[in-house]
Amino acid sequence: MSDRILAELSKDELIQEVERLQQESEHLQKVKLAFDAQDQLVRSLVSMGRAATGRLMLRSMLLQTIKVSVKLTFAEESSLFLLDTNGAVTESILARGATIREQRDDLIGKVLDQGLAGWVVQHRQTGRIDDTRTDDRWMTLPNQPYTVGSALCVPILRGKVLLGLLTLTHPKPRHFTPQLAELMEMCATQMALALDNARLYMLEHQKQEATKQEANTNPDENTTDLSQVGIFIISDTGKFLYANPRVAQIFGYEFGELVILESILKLVSTTHYREVAEQMQQCFQGFNPILSCQFQGQRKDRRVVGVDVYGTRTKFYGKYVIIGVLSLT
Repeated sequence: MSDRILAELSKDELIQEVERLQQESEHLQKVKLAFDAQDQLVRSLVSMGRAATGRLMLRSMLLQTIKVSVKLTFAEESSLFLLDTNGAVTESILARGATIREQRDDLIGKVLDQGLAGWVVQHRQTGRIDDTRTDDRWMTLPNQPYTVGSALCVPILRGKVLLGLLTLTHPKPRHFTPQLAELMEMCATQMALALDNARLYMLEHQKQEATKQEANTNPDENTTDLSQVGIFIISDTGKFLYANPRVAQIFGYEFGELVILESILKLVSTTHYREVAEQMQQCFQGFNPILSCQFQGQRKDRRVVGVDVYGTRTKFYGKYVIIGVLSLT
């Protein structure tokens, strides 16, 4: 009798282990999709810098973010709001397309005040509606040119700061499953990184344009070319979690050699090593959430190059990382 019980227990344990492995496999698939989305957004950020600057580049990133989201969820319509620190909408892509400014502002005001987007702002969590006919968080807008049966609204957060709101809709009820909602929450982390960097680039471009006007210089002289900018994400040990090919090019490494370095500090000359290491430590510990400095970089061929680096601390899958850009001075 006891042997039969042990056999049954072993069978139950085996079933539980198979179920656990299936859940882990599904989670890893979601993680891969999220990282693929990040890679696509970062690549878009660099490529767009070659053809667009300032606000045009930022809006291009908003459109690319929507494109990635629709592809992942098979949504029919989508909208994206970018918010400032006061919660005001600074940029927007509406599902209904282009509208006159007064109408757009009125529509945005309504959904932020009475709709699902407003609920997400208030609760700082994803809002999922299985059936818009039975959920009072959904409001049908005047002259809405599309049908909405189900909806998903995801907050795009950088730490505790709400950067934006992504709303996806589908004409059929119950289209957005809990699994799709979880996937989009994972992708929202990457979206926050890409959109925040696009915003920083826009502000930097505006600053450069203002400087040029004040100095009455040629407006083409100081235009930032993002193809010449290295983009990276590092862990609290300094190890690369992500680096675009430009980072490897700046330091004369093959891409595969670069990403296996134990720390980004391996790229800093001995004369500036301590200074950069201290600034990185202060950034990760929260004493200064901005990493901004110039240093002498050490190339693989031992040549020294001047490097300008700028980064910000943010949370990535529950751990602090620095996402930043670097370029030759």
